[in-house]
Amino acid sequence: MSKNLFIQIMVLSVVILVGQIFIPAFSFHNLKIVPDILIIYLTYIGFYHGRFYAIILGFIFGITQDFITQVELLGAMAFTKSALGFGLGTLALYRNIWPEHIRLLFIFLMYLLHFFIYFFIKFNGVHISIPVYIQVIAIHSLLSFTILFIIDKSFMKHGVTAK
Repeated sequence: MSKNLFIQIMVLSVVILVGQIFIPAFSFHNLKIVPDILIIYLTYIGFYHGRFYAIILGFIFGITQDFITQVELLGAMAFTKSALGFGLGTLALYRNIWPEHIRLLFIFLMYLLHFFIYFFIKFNGVHISIPVYIQVIAIHSLLSFTILFIIDKSFMKHGVTAK
C-alpha cells in the first residue's frame, strides 16, 4: 500500500469515526438503534484491500467505539469488528469469482453474524425476549445493508454490486 493511499484511508477513517458519533439513533422496544456506517466502510476496505487492513481497521474502529460508547463492555466491539474485518476481507479473495448476488448474500450474512455476536455479548444477563433479540439483530443488519446498497449503487462505479 502506498503512503498516499494509507494517508487517504486514515483520514477517511477519522472522518467516518466522527460521522458515526453524530448519526441519530431511534428507539425500538426501549433499545437504541444506531446505523453502523463503520461496518460499511469496513466492507469496502475488505473488498478493495483485503483481510489484513480490514482486521486492523476493524479493531481500531471497535476499540474506539468501546471507549466512546460502552466502557462496561470494553473489547466487545473490538472483537466483533475484527472478526467482521476478517470475514469481509474474504471478499478481496473472491471479488472476481463470486457473482454479485453471492457477494451481497455473503455481506448480509457477515452483518448478521457481527450483530448476533455483539448483541449476544451485550444482552448477556439481561432479560430480553428472543423475538425482540432477533428483531434488533435483523433491524441493525438490514439497516446497515440497505445503506451499503444505496451508497454502492449511487456513488461506487466498481463497488460490491458491480458485475
